[in-house]
Amino acid sequence: MGTVSLILVVLFIIAIVLLVPALLLFFFYKWLARKGYRWHGLSVITIVIAFFSYEIYTSIYPTNSFYYNEFKQVTSLDVPKSAEIIDKTASYPDFHGDYVSCSLMKLSKQDYNSLLDALNKNKTIIKNPEIIVSEELDEIMKTRNTNNIKTSFSREIPNKDYYTYIGFFKDNETILVYFVNP
Repeated sequence: MGTVSLILVVLFIIAIVLLVPALLLFFFYKWLARKGYRWHGLSVITIVIAFFSYEIYTSIYPTNSFYYNEFKQVTSLDVPKSAEIIDKTASYPDFHGDYVSCSLMKLSKQDYNSLLDALNKNKTIIKNPEIIVSEELDEIMKTRNTNNIKTSFSREIPNKDYYTYIGFFKDNETILVYFVNP
């Protein structure tokens, strides 16, 4: 009985979340159509559906700008101009907004060395921290070896319980950017 009740509650919630906005849009369209603004009503419905579709898509598959913002969170520095994301993954945020993101970026050798020097000189950065394992990290590192990371850094963000990590691979052009919002 408990499983059936749970399924019914989930179906009821899904119905409310999907049907209520759909019915509101439908009645709004009908109201505009009665006033002689049928195409305006269709335009509003199309825009609303397109907006929510884009928002849902980018929450499941974040854009590169999301990973560049994560880089800034991890290092407190701007992303180098030569940065190119070669692999990326992120978990979907839970009800509390907790998520994990992980990306591999390729930099020019000059940007790689400049970033490495900047982080080495930064006194608030922790050098060679322990790395917290996650599914996202495992997915990014499945074809790579953590022994190929020559040095790494972490930064504590005041009043936040985030885990930040940036690893520099021995190839002198690849970095691992890892952010955990627990």
